[in-house]
Amino acid sequence: MEDIRVEEIMSHGVVTCGPDEPLLEVVKQLALKKFSCLVIVENNIPVGIVTERDLVEVLFDTLQGVIWDELAIQKFMSSPVITVTEDMMLHEVLTLSHKNKIRHMPVVNFIGELVGLLTQTDIVTGCYEST
Repeated sequence: MEDIRVEEIMSHGVVTCGPDEPLLEVVKQLALKKFSCLVIVENNIPVGIVTERDLVEVLFDTLQGVIWDELAIQKFMSSPVITVTEDMMLHEVLTLSHKNKIRHMPVVNFIGELVGLLTQTDIVTGCYEST
């Protein structure tokens, strides 16, 4: 398998919000845009991520009778978020993804600002196209 860089396969136009965004608005954005995650940023620096897995946990707790006193997304996001850089190689992110059991990784530049998103679909496509 020919190795390729993250910047060649990452998704652009990442949907983001701030940590104080209401949970309902985040779920609405994910549903309308049919995305599987949303990156939480402060000053364009990823501070968390909300994935389908996070929302299933919220739903489970709610169905068990948990009453949420705080509905800002920061209460429900996964944090700290594992990020990758644009210049990382595909084999590196495969190892990171497998080790941490994650399918979504924000891509940051050399100063830590969000520049894209690497999803499991991007990784599979990169592997497929490099063979």
